[in-house]
Amino acid sequence: MTVGIGAFGANAGAAILAAWAEAERGATGDIGGFAVFVAIPEGAGPVTVECQRGGLATIRAGWAATGLLDVMASAPVAGVITSGPDRVVPLAQFLPAGRRGLVTGHRLPHRPGADGVPLNVAALRLMEAGVPPEEAVRRFVDADPEVDAGLIAVTQSAIALADTACVLRRRDRGQALVHAPGVGLAVLHNSIVPRAGHADRIARAGLAAFSRSPLPPDPRS
Repeated sequence: MTVGIGAFGANAGAAILAAWAEAERGATGDIGGFAVFVAIPEGAGPVTVECQRGGLATIRAGWAATGLLDVMASAPVAGVITSGPDRVVPLAQFLPAGRRGLVTGHRLPHRPGADGVPLNVAALRLMEAGVPPEEAVRRFVDADPEVDAGLIAVTQSAIALADTACVLRRRDRGQALVHAPGVGLAVLHNSIVPRAGHADRIARAGLAAFSRSPLPPDPRS
């Protein structure tokens, strides 16, 4: 998996869509293929849309007219994971979510840890039990440093990211974590060009979208 983005705060879903558009804009490599976009509306369970090819353009074409993306855009917790086309189903395995939060990431966040539980699922279970995102991702990094994965964990009030020692040795990765009052957004990516500064551009685009309501404009229009 190439790009993971997570966000919390008012219109977190809109921030994810704006950041995702920036991730695909002008970039080459393993991007614009499969995607899983998840939002957790206030007082509700996770809402998920996904595709195997076409990335954000496919999601917009398939769901914008239904009004579902407007609902997702206004959600206070949201995330996406996306990469090249045609990944192993079920695609939901790459971005697990519950009522309290979600876990996205890059590389192989669904890889089983030493206990046989997928890393992203294990982190989500910790958060569902009340463990803060920072501690949830740190436990996975400390326990399985040679697993090829990075995680972003998000709740309604906190966000954290971490790469394992294995991923930190890569030279094609990028990351960014930004905050403003009441909001936060995190980015992890690899295997796309440009690398230098791209995570920061993605994060800034997402941060700017928090004040917009509800659905950011289609960048193709």
